[in-house]
Amino acid sequence: MSLVLGPVHHWMYKKIQTTEAREVFIVEALKVKYGQETEEVLNSIYDKHPLSDKNASLEEILGNIPIHQGIQNLIINAETRESSVIAAFCEKYDDEAKELVVRSAHEHGFECGKRAVVERGSSGGCSASKAFELIQSYLCDGMPCDRGAQAQSEEDERTTWDHTECVHEQYWKNAGASFETMCDMLNSWIAGFGEGANPKIRYTRKKAIAAGDSMCLSVFEIS
Repeated sequence: MSLVLGPVHHWMYKKIQTTEAREVFIVEALKVKYGQETEEVLNSIYDKHPLSDKNASLEEILGNIPIHQGIQNLIINAETRESSVIAAFCEKYDDEAKELVVRSAHEHGFECGKRAVVERGSSGGCSASKAFELIQSYLCDGMPCDRGAQAQSEEDERTTWDHTECVHEQYWKNAGASFETMCDMLNSWIAGFGEGANPKIRYTRKKAIAAGDSMCLSVFEIS
């Protein structure tokens, strides 16, 4: 594999790193809530799904693995580990843990939204369409060849997008996590991102495959 990776690969890696950072943020909240008991649960998960090396470059991580396969493996590892953590704590602590996970995801999304505006720039206030554009560089929504979020309408005051399939479902279910819980967590993160980009942005999940709908339909709207 060439050591010179294209911009799209580093763009994908940043999205994967955002998923990993969200997991860390959620884990820290769980540690505060459950203390020493947290370590026992986490150790059993990390034995099976090791944490990534934060100091390694993408080139070092991929080595001689074909780029597409390597990036896909990183997505699988990140999403499987995060959902394994959430599944374990929800099994042990039920709704209390789910509420903490969803709330923590929102807080992390909010911080990402604020950072996105600074990093990517959005003078004069972040519109709904701009927030949707920004989130594409932070939310890991499958590989570029997958059908991720597709905009239905992009206007400054209201932007809508859809999914006709959930690219996360197989990883979540393989980890033993509740489809509905993981969908709630991810949508809470998206809502937080919108609010972080602009406090006037409100996110609404109109439809969700996890809820039995044939598609997901999402909205960023200026309130």
